[in-house]
Amino acid sequence: MFSLLRSSNAFAIDLGTNNTLVYQPSRGIILDEPTSISFDTKRSSFFDSGASSRRMWGKNPQHIEVMHPLSKGAIANLTVAKAYIKEVIARIAQSRFFKPTILVSVPSDLNSMERGAVVEACKDGGAREVMLIKDPFSAALGSMQAIELPKGVLVLDIGAGVSDISLLSCNGIVMSKSLRVAGNDLDEAIIEYFKASKRILISHNDAEHLKKELGNLVNREEVTMQINVKNLVSRLPERFVASSHDVHQAIMPLVDKMVSLTHRMLSELPPAFAQDIYDQGILLTGGSSMLQGLDCYLSAKLEIAVNVVDNPLQNIILGAGRAMEDARYSSLLGA
Repeated sequence: MFSLLRSSNAFAIDLGTNNTLVYQPSRGIILDEPTSISFDTKRSSFFDSGASSRRMWGKNPQHIEVMHPLSKGAIANLTVAKAYIKEVIARIAQSRFFKPTILVSVPSDLNSMERGAVVEACKDGGAREVMLIKDPFSAALGSMQAIELPKGVLVLDIGAGVSDISLLSCNGIVMSKSLRVAGNDLDEAIIEYFKASKRILISHNDAEHLKKELGNLVNREEVTMQINVKNLVSRLPERFVASSHDVHQAIMPLVDKMVSLTHRMLSELPPAFAQDIYDQGILLTGGSSMLQGLDCYLSAKLEIAVNVVDNPLQNIILGAGRAMEDARYSSLLGA
C-alpha cells in the first residue's frame, strides 16, 4: 500500500473543519480552500465548492444552502462530505480513468465509525484506495520532528473544531487528550457575548475578524474596531465600536479550558518523558495557535516553553506529505 502513495496519482489531504489542503509528492501543496459546498434546493443538486461557496455564507438566497461537511473534526453529513470530496478529487486527479490513492490526516480522537465515514466518503468521492494518518503525527512531521526516535515530542494542535494534545515517541502515540473546543467555538463565544451583553447580533465573519485583530491574550492595551451589526432592540442595522476588552471577556473561559487540557496532560506525563518535554517544550500548531499571545499565555500558566510552529496553517498537510514520501513513517498509515 505504501508504494501506491509514491505514485504520481497519489495525494495527501488535510480535511479540516474549516479548510481543506491537498499535497502531491514532487509538487507540494496544490489546493488550499474552505471546506464548503453549496446546495441548490430548487434543482436538488450541489454546486460551487471551496472559496466561491464560502463567500456566499450568510448572504445566500433562501433556495441555496451553504454546507460544511465537517463539524468538530468529524464528518457531520456523509452525503455532503461525499459531494465535497468528489469535487476536490475531480479537480486534483490527473486522469478521469485512473482513480487516485489518498492519504487523509484526521484527528486522533475519531472513533472507528467516524474514521470509517472518512474512508467511505473518499472512496465514494472517487478514490481508489484511502489511508489515514493521525493529525499529531502529521503535525510533528510537518515541523521536522524525528518522532521515530525514543524521545518524547508533545504536540498541542488547536484547530477550528478540536484541541488535541499528544505525546509521541518511537512512531507511536504514548498518550493523548482532546477537547472538542477550538477556534470556531471562540467565534461562537464572541457572537453570544455581544448578543447577551450588548444586545447586538454580529456575523460569523466579523466574529472571526474580531478574534484575529482584537483577541490578544497578553497585551491588555485597549484597542477598538468598528463593525456593522444588527441591533436586537431596534431590529435595525447600525455601526458598533467593539473593543479588545469585549473580545477578551468572551473568549477567556474557553481559552482556559485549553490551558486545563494541557495542564492535565503535563500532570500525567510518564516520568521517563519529563526531561524531554521540559527541555524542548510544547509544540503548538493548528490555525487557532495564531491567536495573538496564546503561546505566551500558555507558557506563563504552565511554566513551560510553548513554541509555535513556523507554518501553523499548513503544518499538518506538509507532515502528511512527508509521511507519504518517507518509508520510515509507513507504520503511521492505516485505515
